[in-house]
Amino acid sequence: MINWLKGNKHSKYREILLNAFPRTLKKDVESVLNILPFEVNNVKLSDGQFHNVENLIHPDFQIVNLDGEVLKIPYRVYFNEPEIEKEQTLTNRQKLILNCIFLRHHNGYLRQSRLEKIENNEYWLTPFTFQLLGEYVLEIIEVLDHKIDNNKLENYKRFVNDNQKYYQQTESRMISYWNEYYRRKFPKLKLYIGRIIFVQLQTKVIGQILDEIIEVGIDKNEQLFIRPKRERFTLIHRTATEVHWDCALPKIQTI
Repeated sequence: MINWLKGNKHSKYREILLNAFPRTLKKDVESVLNILPFEVNNVKLSDGQFHNVENLIHPDFQIVNLDGEVLKIPYRVYFNEPEIEKEQTLTNRQKLILNCIFLRHHNGYLRQSRLEKIENNEYWLTPFTFQLLGEYVLEIIEVLDHKIDNNKLENYKRFVNDNQKYYQQTESRMISYWNEYYRRKFPKLKLYIGRIIFVQLQTKVIGQILDEIIEVGIDKNEQLFIRPKRERFTLIHRTATEVHWDCALPKIQTI
């Protein structure tokens, strides 16, 4: 009877995680689920101690729309990572799926380490990384910022267009965490890295490209230059509100 109950719960876990991914990935997701240790309930929690956890997947989930398909992504998962030897048998796509699953893990360090392993910009990954924009762990937001490029912003733009309410909820959550945990470090919201990412996304939606200036100086020709963090610009939309722009002076060079 006990074994039957365990098997039934494991089947439920599989069903929940299958519903978190597009149907086109079903076979790959099943291969990943085959190596997850659903039978181990003794897991290490955020206090550093091992506890017996009855339900390894939190009952709450986030519903998102991905190209017309409804996905239900669990709020948190608690199961341990698979054995390294088993993980190494997975294909590259299956490893991406595994990393996405652990982006929902309760352990922030594990979420961060799994995020660092994702180097792909396939669109189906978007709901899992976008969800992290509403996280409270600054180190995770910093990893996201490091990985932001034009392709990822395009994916976020596409995703936001189909999930407006979820976008607003995620942005509000980001602001709440800034106010609660990081207001002392970043006195102004516009300086908070999470806000900077959202501003980049908003400018992408309206058709502009925004980037952070990391260096301002005078070049060998004695002309003022600015160095953007990621992009290269032929024209600059000057948005500073407390700067006198003298159009008679030589043009600003971007490098």
